[in-house]
Amino acid sequence: MARKQGKDRGLFERPQSSGIWWVRYFDRGGREHREKIGAKGLARRVYEKRKTEIREGRFFAPEKREALSFESILSDYRSSALKAGREIMRGDIGYRRLHDAFGRDRADSITPAQIEAFRDRLAEDLSAATVNLHLKLLRAIFMRAVRAQSVASNPVSRVKFCKENNKRLRWLKDDEESALFDALPNWLKPLVAVALNTGMRKGELLNLRWRDVDFTSGTITIRDPKSGEDEHVLMNATTQQNLKALWDSSTKIVQLKAGGPDRSGFVFTAPRGGFIQNLKRYWYPALRRAGIEDFHFHDLRHTFASRAAMSGVDLFTLQALMRHRSSLMTQRYAHLSAAHQREAIRRLDGWHQRQNPTAERQS
Repeated sequence: MARKQGKDRGLFERPQSSGIWWVRYFDRGGREHREKIGAKGLARRVYEKRKTEIREGRFFAPEKREALSFESILSDYRSSALKAGREIMRGDIGYRRLHDAFGRDRADSITPAQIEAFRDRLAEDLSAATVNLHLKLLRAIFMRAVRAQSVASNPVSRVKFCKENNKRLRWLKDDEESALFDALPNWLKPLVAVALNTGMRKGELLNLRWRDVDFTSGTITIRDPKSGEDEHVLMNATTQQNLKALWDSSTKIVQLKAGGPDRSGFVFTAPRGGFIQNLKRYWYPALRRAGIEDFHFHDLRHTFASRAAMSGVDLFTLQALMRHRSSLMTQRYAHLSAAHQREAIRRLDGWHQRQNPTAERQS
């Protein structure tokens, strides 16, 4: 077979259409060498560099590096990001999701197709913006590994990010709520009720432990939230009733050797106990039975905010209740409080008349 000529001589792509390019060359002794490089342009430069080194007698065969696990490059990135204070996602949940998806794989074996499948799984329960944060974190992890020459290329560069639609606003109507609770299994109803009455995110709810529920002060503490600092959520009567019923149930009180209840366990657990690993297994069938379309678990949080806005809660207070870092995130609910705003303007008429009774008589 004739040798490949032209500027791509000594280069080949493997696997085909993967975007991962290798170089192939022979040293002065006739020994063949192959190196996995990554991008085609970089592979071309490496090939020319190796040929120059061989020609000038400066070539030494590159040492074979031990293949690193994804867990290793993830740990390296996080240590660096913590020291520099520039984490893309604060808290553990993003790292845990990446570790669960790729932790056991060799870093250089992860393909764009695997990452696309991971993206699509996240998109079933999370907003497009949150999914993209995970992809940005994964991209940064691989970028650091490429700079350290731990991997040859960044597979995330060939993956399309989700199209973000921050204007989407879907909330649960009253009749839909009734249908949903009729369709939910009994053990899942308290979780949904608390979500509707607190606006807590799915991850916050699933990771909530009894030690973080304070019935005396009526607050829930969110550990390691998106903001990076512990946050506090107020409980209304409905939330307290649901949580107290769970706490009082025999399945939630475990007597320790010391004789006291165990407050380290999860508040919401799977039917047989323990962490709820696969909520969508129960969530989506319930939606189908209830006849509810285009609704995600995260929309329970939108329902909480929408109902608060329509009940007359001002946007400043709503921002605090939602724990939004920016008021722009809360502005999407502004139009829902229009009726309340009109009522506020109407009340100003009454205030003006009370302050200026003579003006009203003269008119």
